[in-house]
Amino acid sequence: MRVLLVSRNYFPAPEVRGGAQVSVAQLATALQARGHAVAVLSVDDRAHEGVHAATGVSEYRLRLRNLYARGEQSAPRRLAWHLIDRLGDTMASDYCRVLRAFRPDVVNTHVMAGIGTAIWRVAAAERVPIVHRVSDYYLMCLNSGHRRGGANCAGVCRDCRALALAPSRRRTGLVQEIIYVSDRIAATHSAATVFPRATPHTILAGGYRPRHPLPVRPDLLDPPRVTLGYFGRLSPEKGVEALLLALRAMPTAHWRLRIGGTGVPAYVERLRAAAGDLPVTFLGVGEADEFYATVDAVIVPSLWDEPSGRVAFEAGIHGAIPIVSARGGLPEMVGQGTRGLIVEPAEPETIRAAVARVRDDAALRRAIRARWAVDRRDYDPDTVAARTLAIYEKVVGARL
Repeated sequence: MRVLLVSRNYFPAPEVRGGAQVSVAQLATALQARGHAVAVLSVDDRAHEGVHAATGVSEYRLRLRNLYARGEQSAPRRLAWHLIDRLGDTMASDYCRVLRAFRPDVVNTHVMAGIGTAIWRVAAAERVPIVHRVSDYYLMCLNSGHRRGGANCAGVCRDCRALALAPSRRRTGLVQEIIYVSDRIAATHSAATVFPRATPHTILAGGYRPRHPLPVRPDLLDPPRVTLGYFGRLSPEKGVEALLLALRAMPTAHWRLRIGGTGVPAYVERLRAAAGDLPVTFLGVGEADEFYATVDAVIVPSLWDEPSGRVAFEAGIHGAIPIVSARGGLPEMVGQGTRGLIVEPAEPETIRAAVARVRDDAALRRAIRARWAVDRRDYDPDTVAARTLAIYEKVVGARL
């Protein structure tokens, strides 16, 4: 089968990819290993076509035609761009050229911001079936985050309904099948009627396999302290400040925290100031696999409704105990508490209680790690690829 994967920012270096792009890359590799022809259409900061040296996928890399420069605050330009992105056909000729050059059997779209729904119109015109993987709120929210003014949105606000949801609905009917990364994001999209209610859908998180065989992990790395980890983007909605606030009330002899990731320099400095003299180490950008081996537990204290949460299941697969926020799809990544702990980031005592349990309860650590030893197969890229291929075959067969 010839598969065209479509995603914003697929080709930057792996260490600066977002979680959704990592999932696309894992899928591309697994599909190739099964003998399928895979190409990636990516819109980012420069144009290039050929064979991607690191992965061997056919690369159709298009430069984003934005109306404003990164960091520009012009509200009219941003508003115009959002409308063009969802309804305009600025890049339709580029998409048409790529589809005719690669001749895919199926188009699988992923991160749509900057790509827009024009790719669906073009694929439909070329009679290529479309599968869309929903890993953010782009189709119903102007900023793709379903969050405004530092708070999560309960529904769809007037601006987003008019400028994001209504334009998106004009083309969501072109999609043959939807893959949601969690039940929670499926429910959110269903409540907003983003897609026609008859559109079939599947719940399928991303795939992950450690790059190297996992060594035997000590029960605790530095007893009697528990070594905690945070890995990911450093930004206000990620809840790191709430985490530091909670930990400040715990004896420092009981814990230490390693933070992997980066963000806007001024905000990173704000976090450093909040950490003060606490046993917190800021590591900057690094490899996820190497990071998980250096911590006993990984905390995902997000304030926003994360659609899924790769870090949670990656950590669990590595034997680090996941402690996740009760927001969005994160509880699903830890089996609603059967293979990790769930906290409320706005209630510091829940974070402290979870950290204390991981530190003090050896039976809990063994039980969670044993559960992950079994459940990790659900996240194996081969498993995810097989389930995704079944969806491709279904939509392709329906067109024959």
